[in-house]
Amino acid sequence: MTPELLEKMTDEELQDLHARAVELLKTRDAERKKKAVAEARAMKEKAQAGARALLESVGLSLKAVAPKKRRAASAKHGGAVESVSAQNSARKTT
Repeated sequence: MTPELLEKMTDEELQDLHARAVELLKTRDAERKKKAVAEARAMKEKAQAGARALLESVGLSLKAVAPKKRRAASAKHGGAVESVSAQNSARKTT
């Protein structure tokens, strides 16, 4: 499409062209995002498979080396459950 052709178009034709261009851009962007997500998942799977193979070669598993999830310690105080950080700040003020 040449600039001369654009100059000859009516406002309505230009608006239609713009709407179609935006539509195409959105479609292409969605396709790129979908492809990127698929590639990221494939890379993650490959990395996990490599990690599993490496760990198995030394007799370990992913669960054996994965960090343990910590839960916030809580204690009952006056019938209500308070977090340790809340108890500590209460102690500092007294």
